[in-house]
Amino acid sequence: MVYKKLDMKRYIFLLILPVLAGFTSCSSFDKFFDIRPKSELIFEDFWKDENDVKSAVGACYRGMIEQAFIERLIVWGEVRSDNVIKGRSVNMSISNILDTKLLPANEYTTWGSFYTVINNCNNVIKYAPLAKDNDPNFTEGQLQAYIAEAKGIRAFCYFTLVRTFRDIPLIETPYDDDKQPLVVAQSSPDEVLDFLIQDLEGCENQAPSFWENDVYSSKGRITQNAIRALLADMYLWRNDYANCIKYCDEVLNDNNVVLKLEDSKVYNADVFIIGNSTESIFELQFYNSNNFLNYAVNGMYGTTGGNGKQEQLSAFDLVSPGDLFPRYVTFNGNKIPVDLRGKDAFFPDFVNQLFPIKKYISLRSDNPNGSTAASDYANGYTSSNWIVYRLPDVYLMKAEALVELGGDNNLTAAFDLVSRTWNRANPNTTTPLNYNSYNSQALMRDLVFDERQREFLFEGKRYFDLLRRINRENNIDVIVAKYLMRKYAGLDQATVRSNLSDVNALYMPINDGELKVNYLLKQNPFYKISSEVQQN
Repeated sequence: MVYKKLDMKRYIFLLILPVLAGFTSCSSFDKFFDIRPKSELIFEDFWKDENDVKSAVGACYRGMIEQAFIERLIVWGEVRSDNVIKGRSVNMSISNILDTKLLPANEYTTWGSFYTVINNCNNVIKYAPLAKDNDPNFTEGQLQAYIAEAKGIRAFCYFTLVRTFRDIPLIETPYDDDKQPLVVAQSSPDEVLDFLIQDLEGCENQAPSFWENDVYSSKGRITQNAIRALLADMYLWRNDYANCIKYCDEVLNDNNVVLKLEDSKVYNADVFIIGNSTESIFELQFYNSNNFLNYAVNGMYGTTGGNGKQEQLSAFDLVSPGDLFPRYVTFNGNKIPVDLRGKDAFFPDFVNQLFPIKKYISLRSDNPNGSTAASDYANGYTSSNWIVYRLPDVYLMKAEALVELGGDNNLTAAFDLVSRTWNRANPNTTTPLNYNSYNSQALMRDLVFDERQREFLFEGKRYFDLLRRINRENNIDVIVAKYLMRKYAGLDQATVRSNLSDVNALYMPINDGELKVNYLLKQNPFYKISSEVQQN
């Protein structure tokens, strides 16, 4: 059944290539999202008709499926979290991050792959109106839909950069001259988010509810619900809980699009391997071709990555502490979580002290006795989509906002939302979640926090969740001690605490190369001092 669906995905993907990339022929996958260099897009001879705009928008998506882009989503959102440790063949840059030796020279402090996508979006926003002027069949509504698409992509990139670096350059117009360095000062997170929220709220209704009745386009391109989910996420980051709930409800009450959780039996296959599931809102599309394999995910989690990178990360022991997966069974010395998300996301091989990550790259066969063995996993899936938002995001963002608002009714509503994802992952349990075990704001806060970790393991969200909670509660020492320190047990504890005790240290440094070409940039103060100490 899985292979049949994968074949259908491949067939549909062929059909939608002209829609995504603006080509009249899809005979060669080498032409997917193939456009001229960005410096040439400004000339009027390019922006002649709607097809040129489609092609330029396609370049925005094409930039997001590049290996460097996806790798940074994983490194920035997972590597510094309590989800992962070093894998079997970790490179020096990731090893240094996992040893809390992050310095501005680290390759993962570069942000060029994100600003390339941002510049492509800025090109669409500024120059797409030229195509409408030249193409009498190109309507204003179509134009605004493409612009909303570009603004949604741009906002996701900027929001990721803000959560990773904090102070970043905000660039609203395309960079037209590749021969001159781009010199722009940083903006504060509030300035960036003010701009993004106003921008998205202004174009939310201009984006389509879905694209041409095609599920693969509607899941793989920016839609109204993708923008609403992004707005909810931004408002949650800013502790604006009323607006977070508002946009979550807009997604949940949208009668134009049917969103529902996949059944427990097909959850892992349909959501993470086949992709574009019934719960998907927006995910980056990959295809089983050498040009469009998800090399980043397979390099970080699996054994088939590109550029010689493979199995760089391993799951941390998420079972033994007993707080994330407290319910487990033991077979042959291995503790196997009862929760399906624990089984599907990683293989807890305690005997050999290995915890290989399985999400996105493996399908697990059910073992009748409830155990899990390495042979139960069919590995080698290389074209899994990268999920940005799905229905559980909306459930759990709203649940978190309700908890922070407080009050019995809000706590009850939050518990109901958590129960939806928990029940799906625990279909055969005889001991469901009990509200009475979480009937205070503090207990419910931890329940939502832990449920987000279980549901979104290795999806690039955990570190941002930790950082959001630290910023909200102003309790860096408590969160670091409770969640992060245990994964650094093999390192000098005093050094680790020193490197994680300053809020500035929780954000990435500005890369050395960026500081050299843009003299207006100011280094994160923690890394300025750390670099000087390292050099001495």
